[in-house]
Amino acid sequence: MSVVSLSEEEIAQQLCAFLRENVLAPQIEVTPDTALSEIGVDSFSLMEVVLFIERKFGLELPAEALTLENIASVATLSAYCVAHLNSLSV
Repeated sequence: MSVVSLSEEEIAQQLCAFLRENVLAPQIEVTPDTALSEIGVDSFSLMEVVLFIERKFGLELPAEALTLENIASVATLSAYCVAHLNSLSV
């Protein structure tokens, strides 16, 4: 599957699964709309997520992309990833 063909929803599902399996305590629920700051995603956890995105989707996120707006939730991060991928394929 081409990375460019991934939708925001597909990326969000994979990010939620990664958070559940690798970052969060088992009892913590995460959905695409969950505020990451409210579930304990700190700067170290965020770096794990960024590395996952780079490995899984081949997408390098520049430091300036990690704004509060882009990392507010899985949904906002997924939207940024899709927009960034689309800008690269133009």
